[in-house]
Amino acid sequence: MRHTRTLVLTVTAAALAFTAACGAEPADESADVGSRSKTTVQGMQLPDAKVRATWPQQEVASGLAKGMRLPLEDYMLGYPDIVDVENAKDVVKSACMERLGFSYTPKPMGLEPAVSYNEMNMERRYGITDPAKAARLGFAVEQDMQSSDDEAAEEAELARQDKESSVQGWDEAMNETCIPEANEKVGVLFLTDIAGDLAGESLEATRDKPAVKTAFTAWSSCMADRGHQVKAPTDAEARFATPKTPGLKPSADEVELATDTVDCKKASNLVGAWHQAETAYQEEQVREHAKELTAEKAGNAAMVEKARAVLADAAK
Repeated sequence: MRHTRTLVLTVTAAALAFTAACGAEPADESADVGSRSKTTVQGMQLPDAKVRATWPQQEVASGLAKGMRLPLEDYMLGYPDIVDVENAKDVVKSACMERLGFSYTPKPMGLEPAVSYNEMNMERRYGITDPAKAARLGFAVEQDMQSSDDEAAEEAELARQDKESSVQGWDEAMNETCIPEANEKVGVLFLTDIAGDLAGESLEATRDKPAVKTAFTAWSSCMADRGHQVKAPTDAEARFATPKTPGLKPSADEVELATDTVDCKKASNLVGAWHQAETAYQEEQVREHAKELTAEKAGNAAMVEKARAVLADAAK
């Protein structure tokens, strides 16, 4: 049985903020070790600078959420941090398994871009917010529209991993020795999730704030004027919730509804009103949970530091 690694969670437009830990750093500072072009560590081809350049950035660059941030983001791990932690743990596990006479050659994390920089997923926190992307992608995200990887190559990789992990004693070595060793040398992502839990609470709690409810009503009225009978943006997106076939362009109906959804959010100031309400709510959360958040942030920062030390040492 293959050991599966924790992946970065993503948030759909209809979801609450996904849970997180903390310690987010600017993307350019997070690229330290992993940015070394075509770095190979313990048999792993780590993401190079070109790949990292495709990753989502911390600040939303376009659309109605452009430049928006929320207070709890200061306590969330960024995608580059998570990639470094996961890859460092795999380096430790790979060396451990080799020492025990087994092979473990995982596919490194971060070779394909994630949907969001951190678990706040600011660009989609209030649903789709970018008119240009709505016109091009409908309600989908960029990753949904990309062509699928070569199926034969993917099957070959899975077969290789199955063969690797089918050796007698492999699971025991991995689970009883190498995973604990990686946890000890690097750490465990999302061992606590205070920032993420609070972010989920803030999104839900502010949905019923007067200014936000007024914006929802104005948005629904705007959509009705355009021929769409929907009470909330999640209702609109639910009409096209079926997973996209990779490479398939959205229908004209989806593009129209998505574009109108964003246009009416702008006309009703839904995104601005909700962001303002959440900012105030999260500021209070940070004050009330300052001790726990600060401790969690320090713990995550130490974990990321350990991870980059492991990667740097293995790359020598």
